Amino acid sequence: MLRILLFLVLVISTSECIKIPQKPSTPLAWWQEGIIYQIYPRSHMDSNGDGIGDLVGIENKLDHFVDIGVGAVWISPIYKSPMKDFGYDISNFTDIEPIFGNMSTFKSLSDALKARGIKLVMDFVPNHSSDEHPWFQLSVNRVEPYTDYYVWKDAKGFDENGQPIVPNNWISVFGGSAWEWREERQQFYLHQFVVEQPDLNYENPKVMIQMLAAVKFWLDMGVDGLRVDAVPHMFEDPELRDQLEDPNRPPESRPDEWRYWLHTMTYNLPKTLDAMAEFRKLIDIYSALDGRERCMMVEVTMLKLDELFEYYGSEKRPIAHFPFNFEFINRIKKDFNADQILDLVDEWFTKMPEGKTANWLVGNHDNHRVAARFGDYVIDPFNMIIHLLPGSSVTYYGEEIGMQDTWISWEDTVDPAGCNAGPERYELFSRDPERTPMQWDDTKNSGFSTANKTWLPINENYPNLNAKAQRGVNETHLEIYKKISQLRKTNTWKYGSLETKALYSGKVFAFSRIFNANGFIVLANFGGEELVIDAYRQLDGIPLYATVYSRSSGFVPETIFVG
Repeated sequence: MLRILLFLVLVISTSECIKIPQKPSTPLAWWQEGIIYQIYPRSHMDSNGDGIGDLVGIENKLDHFVDIGVGAVWISPIYKSPMKDFGYDISNFTDIEPIFGNMSTFKSLSDALKARGIKLVMDFVPNHSSDEHPWFQLSVNRVEPYTDYYVWKDAKGFDENGQPIVPNNWISVFGGSAWEWREERQQFYLHQFVVEQPDLNYENPKVMIQMLAAVKFWLDMGVDGLRVDAVPHMFEDPELRDQLEDPNRPPESRPDEWRYWLHTMTYNLPKTLDAMAEFRKLIDIYSALDGRERCMMVEVTMLKLDELFEYYGSEKRPIAHFPFNFEFINRIKKDFNADQILDLVDEWFTKMPEGKTANWLVGNHDNHRVAARFGDYVIDPFNMIIHLLPGSSVTYYGEEIGMQDTWISWEDTVDPAGCNAGPERYELFSRDPERTPMQWDDTKNSGFSTANKTWLPINENYPNLNAKAQRGVNETHLEIYKKISQLRKTNTWKYGSLETKALYSGKVFAFSRIFNANGFIVLANFGGEELVIDAYRQLDGIPLYATVYSRSSGFVPETIFVG
């Protein structure tokens, strides 16, 4: 029987499509088959009443993952950290931040995940450390072998007041110069992120040895994979040449902002691929030794897919199992249509190297939530699309219940990207709105914490928008999500063919997945009006009769329709 997932209703008038035949029923790896769920640990669940999520809180909520059918959790950084960038500034790569717990609570969480058949992916940050890391403290004072563990450069000169002049015009991702002077050493160090995040120097082979040792530590602890952060920043132009202005920069951007410049001197230099291949080599050694496959996924943003796909590597030199696909974030804008989604999907499959696995996501901790970018109406269809196209898929916490951005005042803003921008411009850059606590139920603080104040305010809509209110209620975001995750367990999803189309002048995105004459189709109407779709004539292999398997929240079609 063919099943139909609907966003609104049904269509005609098509754009060109891609067709991929069904595959042999060879077992998929865990990272290909199961949904990967991103946990932002500060916002998941607070077990001790301090207003901040922690590892015990995550463990206490593991049955939620079982209920919604995810196969793996990726936890944003939980390493020891002064929290200047909320865990991405690491002062010890092989220890747990006390705010979150300790090695004992980590081991308990790891064991509990394994008991439920859920894989554990750690967020790994190789580009930089905290300035409180012992390596940096020793490097400042030129103590060997740490003298060149970081990127140090002499002043370009001194101004009329005797102040050192920065080596070049490089700008931090969070705004302002990427260089900071240290009197003790009489040199500048590079920080491509906050001042307290000095860049490690990968031109020094000893740094790579140390970071591989940190990866080995966590593999020995039993983690199943790594999500590697900020990968393209790892190497810099050795000649320290200035960046060029970006001719396509936003007109309101300023010279002290990252978006004002091209970053050819500090982003995606050729040696980055070599370094990542070394990390992958270590991971593959572990997989070969015990037969338990590990996965390495990398955070890379590129304007051209050809450049992004270099991070897959090759058969002889594999790199990432997959580089994150940010196309739904970077290319799909507010007034999008189905033609743009079709172009995005088809380009990925057309250009992706043979034998590699696609991946899909629509949100993360650095970007506004789907509802804020487009409106509530896209929550269900976007979940249907990213989780039912062939490939790995990632859910950012709260997407399963349709969480929305939370407005955060300047006084409550804590994200350095927002704080550095100042009270007049912080909302342009702050990532706090998409990071607010998970909305579990309608009790105090949405069931997240018993504290009088949580680390970020909780959205005022939580009494109605929460997991408990949606669980077991037909056609809520949560129940629709669960149906989607169940479909991923079928042979149709695992091995089925793919045909994609944009219908009715770009109002509807449609695709089918068929395996041995069984399958499903997804019809997503983004046109804002009711339409009738002749799916039987628009997609190959569609029968005259099919059953509606699921539909987006608030939509009430016939339960059976004639193509």
